[in-house]
Amino acid sequence: MKVNITYPKQTKKKLFLAAFSSIARWIMLAVAYACVITNICIGGKAWSAVALWALWFIWSFVFAPNMVEFNRISQTTKLMVYTCVQLILINNILSPGWAMFVIPIICFAGVFINGVFFLSNIKKQKQNLMPMIWAIAISLIAVIAAFAGWFDMNWPIIALGSTGFALLVVSVIVLGKGIIIEFVKRFSVK
Repeated sequence: MKVNITYPKQTKKKLFLAAFSSIARWIMLAVAYACVITNICIGGKAWSAVALWALWFIWSFVFAPNMVEFNRISQTTKLMVYTCVQLILINNILSPGWAMFVIPIICFAGVFINGVFFLSNIKKQKQNLMPMIWAIAISLIAVIAAFAGWFDMNWPIIALGSTGFALLVVSVIVLGKGIIIEFVKRFSVK
């Protein structure tokens, strides 16, 4: 019996992308190291934290995308969260005072786009329900925090909360018991 071991052929494009990714990793590590050392030597605000998160942001989306949850809803949620973290870092380290107005707008856009993706193809996108539920949870937590007085209630918070709540209601209406089945699939320990 002759066994044929077949592997995907290494094309020049794949080899080039692997080499480019390896070179990019070392360049990004060198830039990250240089940012931290420069910030320590110069002193002042910790701007290198903003630069490090920006490098991680680029690396995560361009050079090392998700292998398992690579779909429109999870990538939109990931983009929303990474952007909000970057804005929080910029607000807290470099120029304070504007993030509580801008971040809810970014989250609103992420929740709205997730809703459009979900409702455009419910049959296929119900498998990608968890990233959307996390985005909805973020929006509802932001509204609860505003009601608790942790920060001011403004129109972006109201828009974010109402959009998140509306998307939650629509998801429950459309999926019915299916939403519980999807939760059991995601949190099953068997």
